[in-house]
Amino acid sequence: MNHASTKSSSSWLARAVPFVSTVRGYRRPWLKRDVMGALTVTALLIPEGMAYAQLAGLPPTAAFYAAPAGLVLYALFGSSRQLIVAVSAAVAVLSAATVGPLAAAGSPRFVVLTAALAMMAGLISLLAGVLRLGRIAQFFSASVLTGFVFGLALVIAIKQVPKLFGIESGEGNFFERLAFLVTHLGGTHLVTLLVGAGSLLLLLGLERVSERLPAALVVLAVAVGVTALLGLDARGVEVVGKVQAGLAAPRLPDVGLRDLVGLLPGACGIALVAFAEAIGPARMLAGRHGYEVNANRELVGLGAANVGAGLFQGFSIGCSLSKSAANDAVGARTEVSAMLAAGLTLLVALFLTPLFRLLPEATLGAIVVVAVSGMMDVKELRRLYRLRRADFLGALVALVGVLALDVLPGLLVAVGLSLFLMVYRASVPHLSELGRTPGTLAFSDVRHTPRPLTVPGMLILRPNEGVFFANATSLKDEILARVRRAARPPQVVLLDLEVTADLDVPGADMLADLHDELARRSVTLQLARIMAPTRRMLERTGVAAKVGSENLHAQVLDAVVGHLVHAPSETLEEQALLRDGLHRLRGLVEEAGATSDADDAAERERLQDLGQRLGQAESRWEAPGSAPH
Repeated sequence: MNHASTKSSSSWLARAVPFVSTVRGYRRPWLKRDVMGALTVTALLIPEGMAYAQLAGLPPTAAFYAAPAGLVLYALFGSSRQLIVAVSAAVAVLSAATVGPLAAAGSPRFVVLTAALAMMAGLISLLAGVLRLGRIAQFFSASVLTGFVFGLALVIAIKQVPKLFGIESGEGNFFERLAFLVTHLGGTHLVTLLVGAGSLLLLLGLERVSERLPAALVVLAVAVGVTALLGLDARGVEVVGKVQAGLAAPRLPDVGLRDLVGLLPGACGIALVAFAEAIGPARMLAGRHGYEVNANRELVGLGAANVGAGLFQGFSIGCSLSKSAANDAVGARTEVSAMLAAGLTLLVALFLTPLFRLLPEATLGAIVVVAVSGMMDVKELRRLYRLRRADFLGALVALVGVLALDVLPGLLVAVGLSLFLMVYRASVPHLSELGRTPGTLAFSDVRHTPRPLTVPGMLILRPNEGVFFANATSLKDEILARVRRAARPPQVVLLDLEVTADLDVPGADMLADLHDELARRSVTLQLARIMAPTRRMLERTGVAAKVGSENLHAQVLDAVVGHLVHAPSETLEEQALLRDGLHRLRGLVEEAGATSDADDAAERERLQDLGQRLGQAESRWEAPGSAPH
């Protein structure tokens, strides 16, 4: 009993904390690769983290508060073994955009609100994971997200470019900042421009030499060394200045209810963007290494990481694709690499931060510009333009929305556009007319079937997106239009409800209205392949009684045979086609009769009944006086 109880507790712990399974199955040969991953991640994290902290409106040291907590907590609770959750440019900018209207950047209140925002975003993500809302990822259009991220990268870049010229940054949206930059280029500080341009060229050059080389860390070290050697700070080059060593103690942000309400929209946006940004790379890495990630576990891991970042007075964090890719490239096998990277980052925070005092702001700006340039996916935009203009326009609207309206309104545009496209596509009626595939008893779309065999007097239709409130009216109108356009008015309209997994009340009401409309045209409505939840809704709303039990069929074939029994064919060609169907049906009956499996008994009985009924119809065709004229 005790053994079973211990095993059950152990299993629950492994599900709650996936890292437990990693520890149990860990192999010593993996350690070397995980250590290399940790060193690589730390080398990338230090310069980028300091730069992204400034994007969030905080001093560079805030990265050392947020990143270690994020690394450890995601490693404990996330489901990806190679993904690095530490700092994200997109999330940092969203954080600054949310807190900016509520407090002055860099002020104590700004710091407190930023930490509260991170915790709120984390709690929202945690709640979504616990409620198993991981499938929300599929509702965010990948095309729209491409445009949003591209626009966000441009917004980030336009805020950093003035640092390269040594001039003040403008205010407002992207276009206003760009106009301010162009009109103030005359105030460029030449030495700062040389530092910024040199940093950019060195970064790009080192990345061309080797993708595994920590180019940003090398450039950071060179910039600090050159500044100290030449005294560039005394020549007007802006530097980071005094950097306080040590770590912040964990504490809950001192905020009121009014503050939380003001932060809520941004927190929801950060939770959504962080998840959308992470789930793709997580699945890619998992597929490469032969394991699976769980979307709900990802929400929990990201949520825990953000709660931890806020608790240690940091800022909202997310997935870093560059650091995740680098971690994977050096062969990291498990989350241990992230744990070790967190420890190395803490050591830097405790002992090495004074070395960053002479780091030029222009170098930090160059690091950010190069880092976010990878978010500007021109190749993907071209692919969307080539493959489907509607997807390209969706991406373009999201991109321009971010540039013209700024980050948070742009995010709302992207989310709203994704939902609009989803509802619009669902609302457009997609109906397939079904016919029998020659040589079989299967019914498929007549557009994709060579020489489809349609059933005389019967119009068989399948709603391809299911029936629900958004498309109910459009579907009814399209079905009635098909009836009007039919060359020979049908006696029966059969709806195949195979893909309608769960009918809602508006959908059921539409079917009732459709029944009445068809009845006025002397056409019978029949339904086939009705799933259990849909059938229950039809019964509760009275639609099943209105249509009649004799018009509800388990399979399309049952409905077709029932129709043929009461409405025999009128031409020799049609009779030949139907005899072919009867031949196929008899073959199925014989095949089913050859098995003794009890599970096949009901199906065998159904097929035999269909064969007998179709045989009766055939006898009537062959009776004297039944031949067509």
